[in-house]
Amino acid sequence: MTYIDPETRAKAEAHGHPFAAEEVIAAGHELAGRVCRELHRAGLPAYVQRPEVVSQPGALVEVNDSLGEHAGGLYVRWSAPELAEAARQAVIERQDPAAPEWKRHAEVIVLMQPALIGILRLAGFSAVRAEEIDDLAQGDAFVHADASSFS
Repeated sequence: MTYIDPETRAKAEAHGHPFAAEEVIAAGHELAGRVCRELHRAGLPAYVQRPEVVSQPGALVEVNDSLGEHAGGLYVRWSAPELAEAARQAVIERQDPAAPEWKRHAEVIVLMQPALIGILRLAGFSAVRAEEIDDLAQGDAFVHADASSFS
């Protein structure tokens, strides 16, 4: 299976944002499947982010397909589409970035982060606050790639 088509890969590389090798991305998707299975075993809905998959409630698992030391790792974020839509509507309609709906959505995401990390660690994964990897990934968990799966 090809995860990144050659044209997209070439464009990204030309712009200085190369993707990881296909085998690294494939290993990341295998890891994502294992993470989803463990979250399901714990009673949480979980799914791997793909272009054709619409946002669903539960843990959204995204493979880090960029080149770098964290390639093949996973971002895991709590997805609450109904809360997110209510928050978005409140901000747009009332022009109020401090809308209670926005705050509630953000607080749910923040509350779920340690729960996801704890569940993933109990299942044997190396999981940390994603902010330790990427300061823009607030509220996400990050699961480190299993280095042995790349060799």
